[in-house]
Amino acid sequence: MKVLFGSFSAITVLGGGVEVQMRSLARELGKLGIEVEMFDPWKRYDLKDYAFFHLFGSHVGTYHLGRSMRGLGMRLIVTPVFYSRHSPSRVAASVALAGKVRQRGGFWTEHMFCKELCEMAELVLPDTRDEMEMLAKGFGVPASKMHELPNGVEERFANATPDIFVNEHGLRDFVLYVGHIGPARKNVFPMLKAVKKLGVPTVLIGPVSETGYANQCMKLIAETPGIKVIPGLAADSPMLESAYAACDTFVLPSLYETPGLAALEAGLAGAKVCITRHGGTQEYFAEFATYLEPSSEESIANALKQTLARKKDSVLRDRIRENYLWPRAGETLAAIYKSATQP
Repeated sequence: MKVLFGSFSAITVLGGGVEVQMRSLARELGKLGIEVEMFDPWKRYDLKDYAFFHLFGSHVGTYHLGRSMRGLGMRLIVTPVFYSRHSPSRVAASVALAGKVRQRGGFWTEHMFCKELCEMAELVLPDTRDEMEMLAKGFGVPASKMHELPNGVEERFANATPDIFVNEHGLRDFVLYVGHIGPARKNVFPMLKAVKKLGVPTVLIGPVSETGYANQCMKLIAETPGIKVIPGLAADSPMLESAYAACDTFVLPSLYETPGLAALEAGLAGAKVCITRHGGTQEYFAEFATYLEPSSEESIANALKQTLARKKDSVLRDRIRENYLWPRAGETLAAIYKSATQP
């Protein structure tokens, strides 16, 4: 079986969790005898060679690719990577209104792109049950064509040691954030205000966007002793593994996550995890993480303070190792593909 994977055109430039998810699943499927090819817009394809086109992400950046593939007769599978802080009923109402406006003037919203891609798809594979519920109640996606496809993490993070990071940067037992610095959804600014208030050493690893929000973050960082920024490390970097092992607490203060691959990596490396309560995170981390309300700087500070006060243990690491490694996700996806090809 051959499958074509696709996503938005800038994915290899921006990086992030979706790219890690795609490459990791492709690797695991290959071990199971399913050949995966990453879509190349400059290549001519004989689409009859592929059983499915699997699209990751459901937004303006992926919409035309998904619609084109479906229009050319490809069997479309969508992993939406979608969540909203609004209730499913409010999402449904906004989609209904946007649909009426669109009929009169071509008006589109991000929700409309996701809804239509899910309607075009033969199968929809959300990362969490929360996302599945949002898609069902917000967009009317039938339960019969949805299957949960949990995210994963590489087992190598369980073997990480702090030595490389400590030797290079002279830091350990700090608060760590890994992700983009700039997108408002990542909610970095109130987290920076919280760590400044607490006076705890903090490291941020990730690309810095050229946005007003990023400039605001960098200004606060420059004014605050004890905060270090490392502009970005490759997903397979030994230094990244070591940073996870060297930190005391990993924090992900996003408005929502689905569910936060960096937090899974950090937890597997032995870090305590302090994470947003929105986006299905509690399905993955259960009672073994501290949850924060991202809209409240006080909540972020209190959650960090509570997490820093706890001693490290192996309970979260064991949970992740048992349930959320990439080979298990690959087996789940292979079973979904094979079931869909049965007569």
